[in-house]
Amino acid sequence: MALMKDTTLRNSEQIGRAVRLRRQEKSLSQSALAVQIGVGRKWVIHLESGNPKAELGLVLKALDALDLQASVSERERPASTEDGRLRPSRLDEVFSRLQRPGPK
Repeated sequence: MALMKDTTLRNSEQIGRAVRLRRQEKSLSQSALAVQIGVGRKWVIHLESGNPKAELGLVLKALDALDLQASVSERERPASTEDGRLRPSRLDEVFSRLQRPGPK
C-alpha cells in the first residue's frame, strides 16, 4: 500500500522528500533509481536533498520511474471586491461574530 497521497509541492526540498519517500516505498536503492534514470547515484542524492538546480527533464524522468506524476494547476485566489480589497472569507465572518465588543 502506497503512503503517498496527492500533495501540493511548493519547493525543491518537498520534491526531494517525495522522491525519497516513494523510492523507499518501492524498495529501490539510490543506485537502482539512478540506473533507471540514466544518471549517477550522486545525482539522486542531490535530488533527494532538494537541489534547486536539478535538470527539469531528469526530475520528470525520476518521477516517471517512481510512478509519480507532476501536474500544474492554477491556485485559487481569495475573491476580491470591485475596489481590489479582499472579500472576507467565511472564517473571517465567523471570527468577527466571535469578537467581544470593545469598550464604549
